[in-house]
Amino acid sequence: MSRIVESLKRLNVEKDTRPHEQDDERVDKKAELTLSLEDQNYILSVCGTQSEPEFRIGAALSDHSCMIYSVDESVHQIDTLDFNQAPIVGIKFSPTSKNILYIAASDGLITVCDLRAKGKVVAEFKDDTEDGKIKPLASFDLSCNERLLAGGTEHTSADAFILFWDIRQSGSKIGNKSSPLGGYWESHMDDVTCLSFHPTKRNILASGSTDGLMNIFDLTQSSEDLALTYSLNTESSVDKLGWLTDDSLWCMTHTHMLQLWECEGASAYATFARSQLAVSQNDDPDNCYLVRFHATNAFGQPFLLAGSSTAKEENLRCLSIRNNRLEMYHEIVGNKQIVRDSWMHEKSGCLVTVGEKGIINVWRKAESATQQNSSYKLLTKIGTSRDRHHRTKPY
Repeated sequence: MSRIVESLKRLNVEKDTRPHEQDDERVDKKAELTLSLEDQNYILSVCGTQSEPEFRIGAALSDHSCMIYSVDESVHQIDTLDFNQAPIVGIKFSPTSKNILYIAASDGLITVCDLRAKGKVVAEFKDDTEDGKIKPLASFDLSCNERLLAGGTEHTSADAFILFWDIRQSGSKIGNKSSPLGGYWESHMDDVTCLSFHPTKRNILASGSTDGLMNIFDLTQSSEDLALTYSLNTESSVDKLGWLTDDSLWCMTHTHMLQLWECEGASAYATFARSQLAVSQNDDPDNCYLVRFHATNAFGQPFLLAGSSTAKEENLRCLSIRNNRLEMYHEIVGNKQIVRDSWMHEKSGCLVTVGEKGIINVWRKAESATQQNSSYKLLTKIGTSRDRHHRTKPY
């Protein structure tokens, strides 16, 4: 990694005392502590561990590499993993170990790395059962007990697959074939863009696709037809989804629309269009975008992270849902990039954001907060620096 130029700026906290247009509660702004860089790659996605007090974060870059950091009162780089030969479609730490990282790439390969052995690849998963051709992946996820691995493919060979592997059967030597347990290929008609296992029910899986469907499967059933418990039609292209409660889901579409669904619902019980992200009078709806919905109370209530771009600045907000509309809950001051993904460390209340300038922001609660809506400050800003002339724009 190239040299990182550090520039420590003055820590400044601002409070916005102006009332919301439709609400008298105050909107807190944030403070900034900055490390600036020379060059950057895009950061496509971020994941982390829920260990405490120190936790780890992994960031997937547009040059196919992964950066691993340790975060406590400061941030330390642990490793750089640069063996991938194709764009990364997802990364996730093991739910049982902060030293094991899963990386899925679009070339159809899911690798398991051991950070105790300098990122050594200890297992590989792929499906090359059709004439040796590996199915290209678009998404993946792990079950809550780390027994099952699921991968969603691009639309290929006239089908879109959800593949399953038993992690315990990975074998100890790289090169040993880890054949999938099986797969589903009748429930989606286009790229499977997102997969999400239930956080506590290991055999329940939700999937989303560019065909507009969100499907929920019970993996204990003997066939795909029986396993498909619910099929929800978003009437759009599904970008991201996740579990909101034990029996409800949130969904973000490629048109920057948020939908909230009950699993048994015939339609979304709440829908928020892109125009509703314009919570400030200076916002242009066409320049507003969604990042991720966080179904956690670490910030006091679940919130939608959203941004808006102007010629002068990159705005970033935490939006809450109240009276069937989106309201600004926190405004983050100091963001310098279009944010593409975020992750929450629930025990410490740290929010990690990554984006198009290759910067990792770690936001955490200020100890001196006295307002009803607690103030949040930027713990630190990290950056990755690579050859800008050789990067590719992923968006």
